[in-house]
This record gives sequence, structure tokens and C-alpha cells, in this order.
Amino acid sequence: MLVMLASVSGAPGVSAAAVGLAALWPGGPGVVVEADPCGGVLAARFGVAQEPGLAGLAAASRHGLPAGGPARFAQPLPLGVHAVVGPGAADTCAQAVSVLSARPDVVAGLAPVVILDAGRLYPGSPAWGLVPRVSVLVVVTAGDTEHLDHVDTRLPAVRAQMRSLHLGVAVCGRSAYGPREVSGRLGAPVWAHLPADRWGAAVLTGRLAGPAWTRTRLAQALRGLAAALAAPPRQPGAAGAALEVAR
Repeated sequence: MLVMLASVSGAPGVSAAAVGLAALWPGGPGVVVEADPCGGVLAARFGVAQEPGLAGLAAASRHGLPAGGPARFAQPLPLGVHAVVGPGAADTCAQAVSVLSARPDVVAGLAPVVILDAGRLYPGSPAWGLVPRVSVLVVVTAGDTEHLDHVDTRLPAVRAQMRSLHLGVAVCGRSAYGPREVSGRLGAPVWAHLPADRWGAAVLTGRLAGPAWTRTRLAQALRGLAAALAAPPRQPGAAGAALEVAR
């Protein structure tokens, strides 16, 4: 299963949400792939090397993967999650994402569950090539008028690239709009509300450590999102409908 998290405007915390979603995935953690063409942040946040990582995976995919397959390019993070970290240099990262966008099965073959951090899906982003391959796309956005307007204008282009109908929204932080109102405005289900939670966010960005983070409000919201996405929907959009009014 390939799950993509992305924003269309700003930096609402896609990377932190991707790590948390992978860590809390039912039945065991998923693997995070940091495919943000603007450059990776996980290596710096968690104090790991940039290789093995995304650039090495992209290079190897051109010539046939070595023994151990794509999984050998994933590194353990302190939260019990393995991640294919992106290089910090935007040009190097963009090139690697471009290569892997032409070989999406390499990314999907990393693990049974792959959480893809695509950063911001701006026009012309190399990550667009991965969108048709994903099973689920979660658009992460701030809940203010400015960012919701941006999502509203960009969702048609996102839907046009998807083969699956499983697309929903995760609203971060405070919002003057309720889930039903946001869903009605965007024409997409609100799958989760990710609260402003300094403690939970600090763990997911490598600034704090400790198992107690799983009891934070942010972790509870991400656990609910992971459970809903992992459950086989009874019909297209069923998972989204179940979470549409979740707060």
C-alpha cells in the first residue's frame, strides 16, 4: 500500500505527519520515503546520514537493484520507523524524485506499507509522477481561509492524476471552519484534524524523545487516521466518510 502525504501551499507539517503516521500504522510501522523535491529534512532532524537514502535508491534503480533490494536504502529512526531519507540539496533531491517517479514500483516495493512524503505538490513538481501509483493521497493543510483557498483551486489537478478515488484532507491546527464545512467547500472528505501539539510535534521532528509521545493529542489523531486508512473501505470513499466529522 502506497500512501502519499502532501500539501499544496505552505509548510503545514507534512514530514512530521508522515513519520507519525508510519510509526502508528496498525500491525507495525510503515516505511517513510522522503520524496520532497525541495530537499529532505529527516536526516538533519534525527541525526542520521543522508546515505543510504533516496539518492542512492534512485541511482540503483537505473541499473537494477543490488542484493537486499530497495529496503537496503532505508535507515532506522529513533521512533522505530525506517525511512528512506532525502538529500538536503534541493537539486539532488529533485533529480532523485524524478528518477523514482518513472519507476514507482521501486518505491511501492520497499515494504507492505510505504508512507510517501511528497512535500508540496507545486505545478511541475517531479513528485507528480508518483501520484497515479498511490492508493491513498492525504492533502495536509492549515485550516485558515488562505490555505483552504489554495487547496480548493488545486484539487482538480490532483484528482486528474489519480487512478484511485481515495483522496482526503487532514487539517492542521486551529480552524474557524468545522469538518463538514471544509468538506463541503473542497468537495473532499476531512479525514483528520491534527491539533497544534508542541510536545507531539517536537518528538516527530527529532527535538524531543520518549515513548510518552504516543499519548499526545497529535499521536491520537494520527493513530485514528492510520487505522481508517488501513481498513479496507467497503466502497470508494467509505473511509473518508467515516472520518469526515472526526475532530
